[in-house]
Amino acid sequence: MNQETINFVLQTSACEGIIMNKDQGKMVIRQATQEDAQQIADILVEDWKMAYRGIIDSEYLDSMSVEERYQREVQRYQIYRVAAFEKEILGFTWNEMTDNEDADCEIIAIYIRYAKRKVGIGRALFRDSVNIFRAAGKKHMIIWCLRDNSEARKFYEKMGGTVYKAGTHQWGNREYDMISYLYQLDETPLER
Repeated sequence: MNQETINFVLQTSACEGIIMNKDQGKMVIRQATQEDAQQIADILVEDWKMAYRGIIDSEYLDSMSVEERYQREVQRYQIYRVAAFEKEILGFTWNEMTDNEDADCEIIAIYIRYAKRKVGIGRALFRDSVNIFRAAGKKHMIIWCLRDNSEARKFYEKMGGTVYKAGTHQWGNREYDMISYLYQLDETPLER
């Protein structure tokens, strides 16, 4: 896919986001299938090793295995929505409906194939999640990220999030500082 020629178009359907590439066809956002599990594992492990280097301990990152991750993802592929261009998975999200004091829905994870970042795939997946939540009548969405992940934080702020709460999460033998962003879905514009 030629990244310079991507134009963004989001259908009005609550469950279908599309990026049009005028030269080569379209990227479709859809529910993941079992056949997508290998690429989901590839993207997750690669993304962690590239994006979190210098944030998460190298020992933990180096211990991550695509094969081990695949064994997990093949069992739970149904939780993901993927951005696919033909047979290639470009990224994915994991959305959950929740009902707690902070929010009634959450983007648990959003990952983009590292070489395909910064061309709008993340924005399309994010919008797809928001559309699904809005269609379900949800009002307050939360997303958590590593406090030191400045790239993710800029993205979540650009997409209209307001810094909300801090917390920690453990990976390996270490606790990491987390930050959350809250979105009022009935009033939040998708981008600033």
